[in-house]
Amino acid sequence: MLEKNKFFDINKLPTEEGLLLFPISMSRITTSQNPAHCLKYIKNFTPKFSAPKVGLNFIYGDFLYLYSPKKSSDLKEKFMFQMVNHKNGIQKLLLKERQEFQIQQAFSYMGWNQLYLSSVNFPDLLKKLREIYKNDKNFKKYIKEDTKTLKKHLDKNQINFFLEEHLAFYLMSKGQIKLPNDYIQGREKWILWCYPGKAPKALIYLYQLNPFNLHNSKNKYEDVVMYNLEDKKIYNVSNIDLKFY
Repeated sequence: MLEKNKFFDINKLPTEEGLLLFPISMSRITTSQNPAHCLKYIKNFTPKFSAPKVGLNFIYGDFLYLYSPKKSSDLKEKFMFQMVNHKNGIQKLLLKERQEFQIQQAFSYMGWNQLYLSSVNFPDLLKKLREIYKNDKNFKKYIKEDTKTLKKHLDKNQINFFLEEHLAFYLMSKGQIKLPNDYIQGREKWILWCYPGKAPKALIYLYQLNPFNLHNSKNKYEDVVMYNLEDKKIYNVSNIDLKFY
């Protein structure tokens, strides 16, 4: 049995078809998640491929950032250009490195609002999660701690941001949101979240709580909150004690 709060790298990914998910934060799209950094992260994964059966989906968090006092039309204009420039930058680098990345259709790009339509009942579950948050002292505590760690302001917008983001991650891990990829075409047997940073406490708590009693036996990584692209460690909820995390 693994020691609690000890995290390790992945030696090899499963041999079956699967998806790596790269959520792109609009606050980091031109810095630690710019195209050059993303390509570096992707290259770190290539030695872990057991077979050429892996797709990668970039998921842009544009709509999440509408939880803001800023004018939505200004944000829309800004994010539209950022996402297109990021996608074009990734594709340009992949084409330049086509000797290594020969399967160009393995890379997919989607905006946050597409998740709503790819889920049967995202709005209803989000409404229920907000009610759970209101009545769960631990959930509130971890949201507050994450906000402080990230140097954010704890207000209604930030709380809604976290709740919706965490719900989407959780639902995708549980197979409740369809993820289009021209190469994998719905045959994925596993998905793995990948992000440059430490897993938030509230997200871990949501996975451990599993409030909607969802299970996805087809996904080997259904209880993996995320793979930290920076320290190359995998965060499995069964190996985390939040009291000492």
